[in-house]
Amino acid sequence: MTALPEPIENVTFRHFGGDEDFVGMVAMLKAQARHDGVDRHDSVEEMTNYYHHLTNCDLETDLAIAERSGEIVAYCRATWWVEESTADRVLAFIEWTHPEVRSLGVEGALVGWGESRSRDIAVEQAYEGHQVLQTWADEPEQDKIKLIEATGFAVTQTDVMMTRSLDVPIPELHLPEGLEIRPVTEADRRKVWEADLEAFRDHVGFSLPTEEDFEQFANQPHFDPALWKVAFDGDEIASQVLNYVAEDDEPGRKRGWTEWISTQRAWRGKGAAKAVIAESMRMFKDMGMTEVALAVHTTNPTGALGLYQGLGYQEVQRSFEFRKPF
Repeated sequence: MTALPEPIENVTFRHFGGDEDFVGMVAMLKAQARHDGVDRHDSVEEMTNYYHHLTNCDLETDLAIAERSGEIVAYCRATWWVEESTADRVLAFIEWTHPEVRSLGVEGALVGWGESRSRDIAVEQAYEGHQVLQTWADEPEQDKIKLIEATGFAVTQTDVMMTRSLDVPIPELHLPEGLEIRPVTEADRRKVWEADLEAFRDHVGFSLPTEEDFEQFANQPHFDPALWKVAFDGDEIASQVLNYVAEDDEPGRKRGWTEWISTQRAWRGKGAAKAVIAESMRMFKDMGMTEVALAVHTTNPTGALGLYQGLGYQEVQRSFEFRKPF
């Protein structure tokens, strides 16, 4: 087992203690987001669902938690997956630190632990193919970015969060001939999940999912099929937006999330996605929402960034994926 960092002043490190840790982990994430000005929603329910359906991650060994006076002030989790297109194994870790303890060196200690744990996983679970190390950081986390770049990591992908005011007129867009939007139900979760996976198989970093991945998707607390806009080509899904409202969003914020957007290859470039997104906007406006939001890879091969900009979405923040040769 990878050794935990030594105590730093009054901060100690330990492994996962059970579901009760999720309350402290989420509280720390919210404090970090407020301090850094990161627009993100986190909830205990969402984290519980996510952690109950992890793949390639043993919480007994792959999660390190920093505590101060009984409160969680940071954590780091390691995992891995194999990319379908390259057959590369990605050894990844994600780390978050409360702003009050960053100056103590806690962040550096956990980033170091994350890389060490990833390297130990590579030994414990041998893989014959090429491997890379990966981690992430939000743009406001400049000290963290400098820290990981100093150890040899470099930016390989950029994610952009975008919002659009619903006070701006929503364009009248029509589905291509042959498509129609039809209601879906709880029973269609598997169908829409599989359609999303198929649409993203040509994207950078795609890895084959597991049944745990589906269970994680199917049990997300904020998903509501009544809000989904799904365009069908006969019995097959052509394009979809799995809209949701995050109850744990900032108080008073009236935002609808136009997320999980996907279009099958045969219908790309024909206006299907634009029409389904516009219909989603109208629905949210009728619900009393004042804006919509989404996140997108800037390197998305379908040109999604430009599509969203054309619909009036504007960038509000960036986050980065970093990789390092193994």
